[in-house]
Amino acid sequence: MSGGPADEVFTVVDVGGTTLRVGDYDPATGAVRRVRRVPVDGLHRDPGAPVPVLQRRVVEQIVREVAAHTGGRPPRALGVAFAGPISAAGLVLAAPTVWGRRGDPLPLGELLTERTGTPAVVVNDLTAAAWRYAATEPGDFCLLTISSGIGNKVFRGGEVLLDADGHGGELGHWVCDPSPDAPLCDCGGRGHLGAVASG
Repeated sequence: MSGGPADEVFTVVDVGGTTLRVGDYDPATGAVRRVRRVPVDGLHRDPGAPVPVLQRRVVEQIVREVAAHTGGRPPRALGVAFAGPISAAGLVLAAPTVWGRRGDPLPLGELLTERTGTPAVVVNDLTAAAWRYAATEPGDFCLLTISSGIGNKVFRGGEVLLDADGHGGELGHWVCDPSPDAPLCDCGGRGHLGAVASG
């Protein structure tokens, strides 16, 4: 790799239930800089919109924010952390806090690669966070987060524990209140931990 410091910086995007962040990641230092935050064009902005409409809006927003961040140039590399289970191929299987009820799986990695002209790697947001902490944490650990939803990932034996569909530690969708009038979760279920105790 050569050509100067700008060549060594990757564009990174974090898509949560309420906020989208875009910034520069420097692998030499592990620092993320020039971070910009905007509300996600998803469920929280338009709760009545159908899932396919919200999926399109979120893809368009990511493409738009990446282009604005890079001045219209294709990023050198693009990494996306996304709130939902993601298959190894970058297929978003569900996104309860982003577009609510389960829709068709969304090939987000493929769509962003086509639209930005740069290979895009898409992983679950907590999987990305676990890999970040694994760089400095010598042992096995479990990472928990409480924000728009609740989630966790386990890092053990040098890897994040996931099944083939990217599931691993979906604590937020554990049913903790089985009553018929339990709070409604973004995914459409009732009594899930995330519906009871998250934002």
